[in-house]
Amino acid sequence: MKKILLPLLVCLAGYVRAQNPATMPATPAIQANIKASLKAKISGTVMDAAQNKPVEFATVALLNPKTEKIVGGTTTNEVGKFTIAGVDAGSYRLMVSFIGYENKTINNINVSPDGGELALGVVQMQTDSRTLNEVVVTAEKPLVEDKDDRLVYNADKDLTNSGGTAVDVLKKVPLLTVDPDGTVTLKGSTSIRVLINNKPSSIMARSISEALQMIPAELIKSVEVITAPSAKYDAEGTAGVINIITKNQLQGLTGGLNASVGSRRDNLGGNFNYKRNKLSITAYGGGNTSDYFGGSESFRQNLLDGQVISTIEQNSAYKNKGRSGFGSFNIDYDLDTLNRIGIDASFGGEGRKTNSTRDTRVTSDDPQHFRRYNTTQNRNRNMDVNFNYTKTFKRSKEQEYTFLAQYNRNFNHSNYALNQFPLPESEVIDYRERNNNDNQQNEFTIQTDFTYPLSTVKRRILEIGTKAILRDVGSEYRLENARDGSLDFQEDPNRANMFNYQQLVWSSYGSFRMRTSNRWGFNLGGRLELTNIDANFISTSTKFNDRYQNFLPNITVSKRFGTGEDRRLKLNYSQRIQRPSIFYLNPYVNYSDPKNIQSGNPYLDPELAHSVELSFSTFSKNGTSINAMVFGRQTNNAIERITTVDTSGVSSSTFRNIARNATYGLELFGSARPVKAWNISGSFGLNRNFLNSEALQIRNENWSYRFNLNTWLKLPNDFSVQANGSYNSRRIQLQGQSSGFYYYGFSGRKEFKKQKVTVTANFENPFRRYNTIVNQLRTATFISDGSNFNVIRNIRLSVNWRFGKMNAGQDREKKKISNDDGKRG
Repeated sequence: MKKILLPLLVCLAGYVRAQNPATMPATPAIQANIKASLKAKISGTVMDAAQNKPVEFATVALLNPKTEKIVGGTTTNEVGKFTIAGVDAGSYRLMVSFIGYENKTINNINVSPDGGELALGVVQMQTDSRTLNEVVVTAEKPLVEDKDDRLVYNADKDLTNSGGTAVDVLKKVPLLTVDPDGTVTLKGSTSIRVLINNKPSSIMARSISEALQMIPAELIKSVEVITAPSAKYDAEGTAGVINIITKNQLQGLTGGLNASVGSRRDNLGGNFNYKRNKLSITAYGGGNTSDYFGGSESFRQNLLDGQVISTIEQNSAYKNKGRSGFGSFNIDYDLDTLNRIGIDASFGGEGRKTNSTRDTRVTSDDPQHFRRYNTTQNRNRNMDVNFNYTKTFKRSKEQEYTFLAQYNRNFNHSNYALNQFPLPESEVIDYRERNNNDNQQNEFTIQTDFTYPLSTVKRRILEIGTKAILRDVGSEYRLENARDGSLDFQEDPNRANMFNYQQLVWSSYGSFRMRTSNRWGFNLGGRLELTNIDANFISTSTKFNDRYQNFLPNITVSKRFGTGEDRRLKLNYSQRIQRPSIFYLNPYVNYSDPKNIQSGNPYLDPELAHSVELSFSTFSKNGTSINAMVFGRQTNNAIERITTVDTSGVSSSTFRNIARNATYGLELFGSARPVKAWNISGSFGLNRNFLNSEALQIRNENWSYRFNLNTWLKLPNDFSVQANGSYNSRRIQLQGQSSGFYYYGFSGRKEFKKQKVTVTANFENPFRRYNTIVNQLRTATFISDGSNFNVIRNIRLSVNWRFGKMNAGQDREKKKISNDDGKRG
């Protein structure tokens, strides 16, 4: 009971002191200032005694030993530090408490009349071994946290995520935007890297948007947004890194089952967690089914010398049904208090079938009107296996060596079959086509890192490391057609596509960071990366070799203010790189839509971007936090899709290093708790975007903005409700623009604590069925207007049941590989 009441008493004492300040004698102002300056402050750092890790959010109370009344208090920050200011001369007792630990008491703390700072040094806490049977830990974490180098969205605190996927989670993360196609942008840029538990995953190799649909929201603990990664991270992703953290285990045996049914998606999954002494085991498995539908329409005018020479009108509709499964396990073993080994693996698979219809009407000297029925099937399998070893040293908790190895494999098979009818439609098929495509990617990574504290007192830390990534990608694409509509299929060698692609990336980094006694922070680092590419595009008889190296600096300066270090100002400069993936490099020409041809470009160079950002953050003990950031990012050789139309009215799209892009923006985030049971948070972003190609003599620029709002309210009898909404304004490309879009949703939850069951109802966009995006392209050779619409309304009911017993305690940090590279399609 003392552990529960103590934090409340600390807060109450602070409130009483604020409302009833001590009466001061009527002395001159200068004497009051002198007397105030003689008040002391008490500081220290709270650490886990067994694991040498900081204890965050511990309650620190200062008591009068004679009356047992609390005279001051605070909580520890993310590095375990605390400061109690305004302490009068006298003798005190300090008590530190946190759920899962035994209370720590320090007696006979004597504060002299001269004031100054009394440093207690490291305060060690011992884990409380008592099992928490039938106890639900309800210590509240904020929905969004501002850490030293990242913004953290605590997804497990958001009711509306229940029964959803990673896409639903990312829609609510500050700084991120997810469009209706599932494309994720950070600060207005798609040049990002998505990690799972600080490591890449083969699930992301083919398509980030499709991979995010496979990850259930129940598996996600938090999402970290790192806009200015240090030199320790790979330099890939010009806008930054998104790290999805999955739920880990507590001490003991726990688990749960979750299920949801909805109008567009059904889920079923379970998890198992075991941790006892030196052994930790975590496992998760689940599957889902989905049902989506939508369509598009477009009208293109083909130009010659500014005059319309032909038009193409297309209308399409599709229905997509899919099934996917996802599983993972993790085993960690502590060899002793200083050495740990671990192995983890994840497996995934997906099957998807799409039926579509597209009408094409060409108005020209050679008019064409036809309809195509297309059935497409996709099967995908992926696997990740990781090994890690971590050694800490007795000399210092921050001295650490890690070795990591990882193997990823992704295999994908797809095929389609189409039948073409003339319009108006008859029973005669005048063209048939079918194909098979198999591709796979293998990736092997080894990495080693060493952290060495040069001075534990002044917090000067040196980090060095090296890493090698070897990728091997292969694909075989074969197509057959029957030009007369019969069943006599013939292979078309001109539309076959076979290639082998190898990429080796070797990198080394060095980073120095320090924190001064007056709370300045410095982080200076650099990363050298060497890239070697060897590609053989067999179908086009194209062999391609490339080799380049880049040195990428990273500098961060920060300053913390306030008695509890509750305000921070940070300035960062970094240079980032984005290598084009095989999606951009493959020169194969895709004729699946004969009026809109697409191909890659094997001669693309990597994008190099300069980024500067200045941020300010502040938080208070009553739950109010504010984060503000201004930034600028410039890419001089940006990769853009370029589309042209020939005199026959056929468009061709490819990629070129042809643009100079710049984005300057403002990001604001705020969170407040007006009353204990109500939380409200929101963010706003404003960007000025410039796209410029001197080669094409094209320039496009605009202002864009986005905002979101999230609020939840706890009600009596274990009920709670939540609402969220967001809006994103129009976006521009080098040759055109797309309209804005918005989302909104509501949810309600009921907890049955005795039965350990939670029931959640979610309503996503209940008052509209489709989301429509309008697209416009304007060039010298064509003018195109179109729209895409996709079903967006979704209603789902989720049930979660948990079982087992647990002990609260802090887990040792797990090391993972983070391959932050590859511009994805």
